[in-house]
Amino acid sequence: MDTTTQLVSVFEERAENLSEDELLTWTVLSDVERQIVKKLTGPGAKLVSGPRGSGKSTLLKIAFFDLLRSRAAMPVYVNFSKALALEPLFHTSANANQLFRQWVLAKIAAGVSETCTRWQVALPSTVEQLVERARLYIVTLEAGKPNATGWESSPSGVSDLIRSVAQQCAVTRTVLLLDDAAHAFSVQQQREFFEVFRELRSREISAKAAIYPGVTSFSPSFQVGHEAEEIQAWIRADGENYLGSMRQIADKRFPTLRTQLGANYDESIDVLALASFGLPRGFVNMTSEVIDSVELETPVRKAVIDAIASNSDGVITQFKNIADKLPRFANYVKLGIDLEATSRVAFREFNRGKESTAKTATLGLSEPWNPELDRVLRFMEYAGLLRRIEDLSKGVKGNYQRYVVHYSRIISTNALFLGKNYKVSAISAALRKPLAHALVKTKPETLLGKNYAESCTLALPPCPTCGTARTTEQQKFCMNCGQELRSASVYLELLKAPVEKLPIPERKVAALKSAGLTSVGQLLSDENHRFRKPGSSIGPVWTKRILNVAEEFVSV
Repeated sequence: MDTTTQLVSVFEERAENLSEDELLTWTVLSDVERQIVKKLTGPGAKLVSGPRGSGKSTLLKIAFFDLLRSRAAMPVYVNFSKALALEPLFHTSANANQLFRQWVLAKIAAGVSETCTRWQVALPSTVEQLVERARLYIVTLEAGKPNATGWESSPSGVSDLIRSVAQQCAVTRTVLLLDDAAHAFSVQQQREFFEVFRELRSREISAKAAIYPGVTSFSPSFQVGHEAEEIQAWIRADGENYLGSMRQIADKRFPTLRTQLGANYDESIDVLALASFGLPRGFVNMTSEVIDSVELETPVRKAVIDAIASNSDGVITQFKNIADKLPRFANYVKLGIDLEATSRVAFREFNRGKESTAKTATLGLSEPWNPELDRVLRFMEYAGLLRRIEDLSKGVKGNYQRYVVHYSRIISTNALFLGKNYKVSAISAALRKPLAHALVKTKPETLLGKNYAESCTLALPPCPTCGTARTTEQQKFCMNCGQELRSASVYLELLKAPVEKLPIPERKVAALKSAGLTSVGQLLSDENHRFRKPGSSIGPVWTKRILNVAEEFVSV
């Protein structure tokens, strides 16, 4: 591996893009995560839940490689991140559900073949021909062409295929590791997927799927807890062993950083770990930005604070992007932005004048409240903007749901009220071991106003012909002119989105625009990477990162 390629790999934030050696060399598992991997390699259906960057893919890939080595079961790893590319078919094809189901089954069949390739097991010619048809079907459908390619199967047919291949590999059990399986922004796809998930289950086949908290819709016959155990992959940033694990990641992934930061190393790593809010990808991202800044002779404290501010902007941008992926819920997203902003104001007032160890980033919302607020909070949790922790009961004084707001947002806006020239170590003192009873107890009405529920309405597009508002999401024809009402494809609209929508620094956006790349679709189709020109501030590391962000923007 040449130096440039190695550098790009070091700064790779997405586990699904890492090789086995890279993943095992740079990954540090906590005791909790080791238990999760044990469950993923064992029998029984599991759902691994967590927001983007929480380590779901890492856990699935480690389980995959563990089983490849031990041969305790046949592991089949499948990534469904391109599910949204099929979404336009739901607007043009009457049999879109069936096409999607066939795509899911084809991806699993292809995954079985890839495992056999790694084990150097030759498939029978009839099976190999079937897999080739599956691969062709995948490519064709993801290109938006629902033409027949000779592939057609069923959950029972794929189950038979899996059993026969497992027998040929001399194993009695198969583990399906289904990554990016939530299909977070298409309810139809989600429900169809979990029907397939349920139908594939058997004594010999156990499925494990990565999902997102708060936004995943299951089929009517799929009951979480009964059909599958849900496992939380999002590690608490205030956990006892959290900082120790993140320090090990830093030492393994960035071995020269200790020398670069010198005496500031320990406190800088701790603060970046806390600011990542338990999301390893954010930690790697911020650490790489600090390295970039320090190499340009930026003072360490400023480099750390700037990296946290950049991560904070990315978190809020990712939340705002929900309105692009789910346009009908734009009003809910706006309310979530208001809730986060007013919460930070409340934190500043609470934290004013308090000792560092008595400050808080925890919000206690008094029950009951309007049910529509639940959806807002679920969207915020999906984006990692906040995290629900244990509820608080005050007896006759009421019950409170407790939420911790993303630490990057808290730090970058000085909601901890640390003053102007605070030391970086003051952040760690305030967030490392928060007091359980230190929280802002309030009502949703206090933060959002008495009539906040009136904002929780679907933002439905009007009739394109006469502009008359729709009355329901299911309305098929305009009540005024009779024009047929069609919903725009979310996927195609995301491709048209301006590059400003991507959660990357402003200077990188400016470099893309100066190269003539103004939309996400243009960026993804730019095979020559013309934005990588001298003086553009985009080298090989940022090229890979920007393309990753763009691909994730148009994925689930």
